[in-house]
Amino acid sequence: MLRKFAVLSLCLLLLLVPGLFSGCGSKTADLEAPPPAESGTGQPGEAAPPKDVPQVVVAGLGRDPGEMYGYGAHPPLTRVLETLIFQDGLKGLLPALATGWEISADNLTWTLFLREGVSFHDGTPFDAVAVVQNLERIAAMSPGRLGALERVEAAGTYEVRVTHKEPFASFLYALAWPGSAMISPAAVDETGKVLEPVGTGPFKRESWEPGEKMTLVRNDLYWGGVPRLERIELKFIPDPTTRMMALEAGEIDMIIDTGGVLPEQVATLKLHPQIEVLTVAGAVPHYLSLNTRKWPLDDVRVRRAIVRALDLESIVRYALEDYGKVMTSMVPYSEQEWLHPEVLFPFNRPREALALLQEAGWQRGADGILQKDGRKLELKFLLSTALVGRFPYQPIAEIVQAQLGELGINVEIEIQEAGLWRETLQKGEAHFSARPWSAICPQSRLHAWLHSAGEQNLAMGIFYHNPTMDRLTEQLLRTTNLEEAVKISYQIQELAAEEVPLIPLYDEVLINAVRKKIKGYKIDPKFNVNWEDIYVDG
Repeated sequence: MLRKFAVLSLCLLLLLVPGLFSGCGSKTADLEAPPPAESGTGQPGEAAPPKDVPQVVVAGLGRDPGEMYGYGAHPPLTRVLETLIFQDGLKGLLPALATGWEISADNLTWTLFLREGVSFHDGTPFDAVAVVQNLERIAAMSPGRLGALERVEAAGTYEVRVTHKEPFASFLYALAWPGSAMISPAAVDETGKVLEPVGTGPFKRESWEPGEKMTLVRNDLYWGGVPRLERIELKFIPDPTTRMMALEAGEIDMIIDTGGVLPEQVATLKLHPQIEVLTVAGAVPHYLSLNTRKWPLDDVRVRRAIVRALDLESIVRYALEDYGKVMTSMVPYSEQEWLHPEVLFPFNRPREALALLQEAGWQRGADGILQKDGRKLELKFLLSTALVGRFPYQPIAEIVQAQLGELGINVEIEIQEAGLWRETLQKGEAHFSARPWSAICPQSRLHAWLHSAGEQNLAMGIFYHNPTMDRLTEQLLRTTNLEEAVKISYQIQELAAEEVPLIPLYDEVLINAVRKKIKGYKIDPKFNVNWEDIYVDG
């Protein structure tokens, strides 16, 4: 599927854009992927895999591909499940299981045109009835993800009509989100729980051993053509050093996914004659989340001081070895048209930081730690074991600790198991933490982090509440005119930089590595793996 979409012409792709945000008339996107390739040969002109070489690949990654989204198979990493719309890291929204879409003049009703001749892995037809059931399940599972729905109905065998109570600008992006993947109705129980990840993708899940590995087998009836690989084994290897050593020893053939290879490992891997290191500017930004309800971070002057005390260029240079880029706003570089043109976060201004803290009543004690009313300025920096194994968060935390320490702020670093980490943050028992966040789209990102009821605002223990921010983020979700939406996003970014509920750290450079016998792998900014193009040569 990834290969098919890549060959769509740029001129046709541009036709998609007006329909996303236009407030006048009906806009249509109806693009067909090229016809499927002949069985097992790939696209015309591409080399076929050697017939005497087993087409089996073992890949290592730093997270369990069965634990995401509650589906039992991470859609981009496994390609077991597919979405109605595909979001390409470079080209934007493209047709997938939906070949086209239209929006009504009032921006309330979307009509989706479905791909014909597609079946789920269990033989269940992919049609309007199945899509309606899936959208209703998603809306019940994650209220608001698809907007304020009035009704979802089949308008024909391969046509679905979705009507909103109010305009929802993120709808197409929400359909492209991996959590909106289509699953066979027969694999979902009466409560909406997914029993098995039965999708329409090029591979089927054969088995899953939680915390260990997942085995995928080829879908010989895939609508996009028969994949080259016969089997894929995805091994969950949480320790980054163990992942690297397994690749060097030939125990695995690839290291994939965001956070698969740490920056510090690149030089070593490049020395290996049978290994190729692949990089791409990713679509995953990383943030510090601050508990705005917990003393002393409930004082905005302290939060502003922390921003000015941080030298993120040093973090990128030493912790990331330049495999990343300092962010200037809440919006990452991968969402360039939404990014505020000014540098909103004033990093590396220690004198201004100290002045803000003094204004807030903090003075250095005899031990060099800032004090106020008999209490020291001490903060807990909480990290997750799951994230430390995939990103250089521990060295980042140590640099932050040193930089804030120079100002007189004592930072304690604590690493907790992932489940306990989430629980501690939600209870508000830490001052700040770090995490990546690949959002559905800019509107959903800003709402999730900054609205008082936003999913990430609560999950990450930020507890930020500002009526103006609530109003702006709600307005952003309703605004379908792109120019107006961008202006609103600028206001949101300015207010976020002023009040500092979060601190944007860096946009990552995605790093993967493969043994050179693996052919056809194309690293993707959103870590979609093009398994149907990959084959083993030698």
